[in-house]
Amino acid sequence: MKPRRIPAVLATIGIALLVASPVVAQLKSPDDVKTALRLLVQVSNDFKRQITAKNFARIPHEYMEYTEAADALHSAIKGEPADFKAKVETRLKAAVEAAKKVSDMSANTPDADKLMAEHDKAVTAMNAVFELFPADLRPDPNAPPRRGAPKN
Repeated sequence: MKPRRIPAVLATIGIALLVASPVVAQLKSPDDVKTALRLLVQVSNDFKRQITAKNFARIPHEYMEYTEAADALHSAIKGEPADFKAKVETRLKAAVEAAKKVSDMSANTPDADKLMAEHDKAVTAMNAVFELFPADLRPDPNAPPRRGAPKN
């Protein structure tokens, strides 16, 4: 490549990167998204606590709360471009299905190790949703819930 073409190629690459930058940098409701993502983590952590405590009867209730958090994320992205919503919806559906599996298993499998293994799969699916959003909106899964924050 000739030396004088290098700046043109670099400029072209730079423009392509700007044009291809994710829509998430311009979310219409970033606070709502951040809240919904935080709720997903909180409920996921509640799943884990119930499994650890072998309080299996409580897990279906946690699943209901998880679906409510997922609904909050659906609402938070309703005004976003269709292609972005489709990506989020696909991954969110997988995360909710994984959480449902944990819930369903809790009634038939009083085995904390098996439930925790399924919970780990649900967390992986949830993290795939989080990857679609900017890092500053993603909650720290290890942070304790804020005092006074609604548990929902």
